[in-house]
Amino acid sequence: MPASLAEYRLLLAKVDAKVAEIAAHQAAQLACAAGCHACCAPDLTVAAVEAAAIAEFLAAHADKLSQVEALAVARPWGATRCAFLNRDGGCAIYAVRPLVCRTQGLPIALENGELTACSLNFRDGLTALPVGDRIDQKTLSTLLFVVNQRFGGGERRELTVAGVTGRG
Repeated sequence: MPASLAEYRLLLAKVDAKVAEIAAHQAAQLACAAGCHACCAPDLTVAAVEAAAIAEFLAAHADKLSQVEALAVARPWGATRCAFLNRDGGCAIYAVRPLVCRTQGLPIALENGELTACSLNFRDGLTALPVGDRIDQKTLSTLLFVVNQRFGGGERRELTVAGVTGRG
């Protein structure tokens, strides 16, 4: 495995740990649950290293590859949701979902200082939220940029089967 994919996996592990920490602190404020797909937007793009990690996973799991290829044809949600969203509202690539999906719904501190989160979460507002219970977008984007550059950079890819695998 190229070092940059290993670095990407380390970044995912750190993000997952932070997400778990925020979810533990803010459990009462989170409506996110299996089957909720309000944030599974269409037309997302991912960094080349993210696409490579997804493609590697699909190449190693023929059953998942068949599943996502069938989803690409069926498009059960049409153009209203992510191409990897199955009929039940679950993510077909959940184990290797990109960073944007891992952090979606949580409080995100934007570069302009604004704090945002899914409208289904934090209905009481974000003003009393401790600084440690948010994801800093600029930091996360910078870390992904560095890992992606070490991977070799490249254009962002569509978050679709064809976009991440080059197939179809």
